[in-house]
Amino acid sequence: MLLRAWLPTVLAQRPALHARGVRALAAAAGPLIHLESPEDTLVFGARLAEISQAGDVVLLDGDYGAGKTCLARGFVQRWFSDPDESVTSPSYLIDNVYPDSDGRALRPGVTVHHMDLWRLDEGKAAELVDFPRVFEECVALIEWPEKLGEGNMPKQRLEVRLTHAGDALEYDADEALRVARLTPVGPAWEGRLDALVESLRDTGLEVSAE
Repeated sequence: MLLRAWLPTVLAQRPALHARGVRALAAAAGPLIHLESPEDTLVFGARLAEISQAGDVVLLDGDYGAGKTCLARGFVQRWFSDPDESVTSPSYLIDNVYPDSDGRALRPGVTVHHMDLWRLDEGKAAELVDFPRVFEECVALIEWPEKLGEGNMPKQRLEVRLTHAGDALEYDADEALRVARLTPVGPAWEGRLDALVESLRDTGLEVSAE
């Protein structure tokens, strides 16, 4: 009941922001991943980690409760092959950094940055994060990517738009069906999208064009 009372207020505060975010992201639509549970979202994040490499940027778009941090948790835990790795929302710290100090990562030595830019003004993150270095040497998972600003938007990226499949006010927050729309931007991700889709299908996840 608390979620049902709180969510309409939150959503009402951000229609203009969300519209800007939709325009900032690529227009071309890619495949849809159907996520029936948080476990599915963790699996999605894990399979995404398996094909990622230094210089990759994944933009995680979606409203509160859509599964952005859950996806990032699956990614980081698989990146370090540690299901107990603590992965929390970076809402207040802005950038949670996961360095590979002991060579455990799938790509040894590559750091993962998990960012949440919601609290920042558009473009402000560039004063706090060295984006040119992060986008070249690390892997970046970025929630609320519209806050990057056009000047900081990487040319090569995978856009992941997470949405609730039904009425956002009529679902169980943990078990509701979500869908993730994947949109690759640039040849680096376009060349790997088919491999990612096949990997997800191998786990039993449903993937469709619409």
